[in-house]
Amino acid sequence: MHPSPFDPSIIFPMVPMPEISQIIRSSRKSFSLEVLPDGRLIVRAPQFATNADIQALVVEKACWIARAQARVAVRAAENPPKTFSPGEKFWYLGEQYPLKITSRTYPVLELDGAFILAKKFQSRAKEVFINWYREETRQIVNHLIAAYQIQYGFKINGVRITSARTRWGSCTTKGNLNFTYRLSMAPYSVVEYVVLHELVHLKVPNHSQRFWDEVARINPGYQKSRTWLKEHGHLLTLD
Repeated sequence: MHPSPFDPSIIFPMVPMPEISQIIRSSRKSFSLEVLPDGRLIVRAPQFATNADIQALVVEKACWIARAQARVAVRAAENPPKTFSPGEKFWYLGEQYPLKITSRTYPVLELDGAFILAKKFQSRAKEVFINWYREETRQIVNHLIAAYQIQYGFKINGVRITSARTRWGSCTTKGNLNFTYRLSMAPYSVVEYVVLHELVHLKVPNHSQRFWDEVARINPGYQKSRTWLKEHGHLLTLD
């Protein structure tokens, strides 16, 4: 017996109910779904959203969630966690450099044609690398912001370098800009785009056409950087 052409199981194939790892309620007005690099599902919801509202959203978006989790699984297989072993490569400004271990104790970590790590700190290598990237990102971001401020008059309140895993930058209503330490792993042109993206949000707090027009006015080639980040951003990690 052939199934009816109106059989809903054909049009809407069965997808397992996604497991919610965390629900974050805040004063936001809309829902947001986030699939982390390890596949966990985070739901951000308005403060007074009910569990039934959240479950209904997850059911509605089950296919999207499944596809997103499949993508991150493939990416995880392509980019296994770092072991901080000699010869392993690490990103900086869009290039990859091998790791060398040295018997000297200072500097703890430096980049000189290769990342050179003091053997004494190899057991804490991830922490050392994070601190190194954090400082590099801070210097690069501050330099770019200063240049953009001089030329375009952006006014900011402060800059913070974070450990965000999925966001490259963010902007608060008080004029504070946040950037992940991973940003200095990306090509310089990509860093320029991300910094500009958040600066423009100080003037246009959404992603309307007006926002993108302003980004394009200052950086006409921003789409190339945006595409690079979408295609390669998952590689820029120490996890």
